[in-house]
Amino acid sequence: MRRGDPWARARGATAQMELHLAAIARLADERAVAIQELLDRGLTRSDVARGLGVTPAVITKILKRPVVVRGVEAQPTTVS
Repeated sequence: MRRGDPWARARGATAQMELHLAAIARLADERAVAIQELLDRGLTRSDVARGLGVTPAVITKILKRPVVVRGVEAQPTTVS
């Protein structure tokens, strides 16, 4: 069963993917900033990992990626 013009479907899917990817990037930045705030409050990577249901290695990976804060790319957050 065909559902309309494949070019239109492909273009529409691409546009939707771009919107979703941008939202995911913003959420990833927010998560990294929040994790760094928790570490700055004295929690360990293990504490944060346990609270989020991930491993400490995942926390380290999250903190190594560049974060965009208010439209300006910042350096990777400090790994405590």
